[in-house]
Amino acid sequence: MKTATKMKTLASSLVVLGLTTASIQSQAVELSGDVTFASDYAFRGISQTEEAPALQGGLSLSDESGFYVSVWGSNVDFLAEGTLELDVMLGWSGDLSDDWSTDVGIMRYGYPNAAIDGSNFWEIYGSLSYKDLTFGLAYSDDYYANAGNYIYLYANYSYAIAENITLDLHVGQNEYDDSSASYLDWSVGVSTEIMGAGLSLAYVDTDIDGLYLADSRVIFSISKSF
Repeated sequence: MKTATKMKTLASSLVVLGLTTASIQSQAVELSGDVTFASDYAFRGISQTEEAPALQGGLSLSDESGFYVSVWGSNVDFLAEGTLELDVMLGWSGDLSDDWSTDVGIMRYGYPNAAIDGSNFWEIYGSLSYKDLTFGLAYSDDYYANAGNYIYLYANYSYAIAENITLDLHVGQNEYDDSSASYLDWSVGVSTEIMGAGLSLAYVDTDIDGLYLADSRVIFSISKSF
């Protein structure tokens, strides 16, 4: 059985398990969401919007056991080969102790109007957090545009530098089957909340040479959760 088929089977199994658990335990279900405007949509250091603004939003349905189903969308610009990204996630998150927490799941990246072969793909993800430090991994057996096996290793750290102001640090390694395509991405930013809205300003960069979509830039975003 191909890995992609196994991933789809895993997703179906998790759905059944999550719904069964919620039904048996009669746990409360919560619907939440968010809307974000960003000056650029940078995914793992590379602009998905030709360095133009993005309007993004998501919805998540979760229960007290930690299972959740989420959808997330954004406008994109792949040189007329796609204008919409629509992702679906199924996972579980929860506290392991007072200081430790985890988040694991499976995700489908979808580009409904893209003409690029292999634009839709699956990814398994997981992260482990200790207080404000997070280590994570994502894996796809057939990454975007039929790129084959792909692994993403990353670390995030948030540090309160003042009341209601947080320093956000990120570094990630993108590993492809073709090692010449592998690259490092990183960002340094600050974030805060004003009148219920989240504000973020981040410097984003990669070690890719000769690709303007992966060069350094400053990205501003404003978001609202509900």
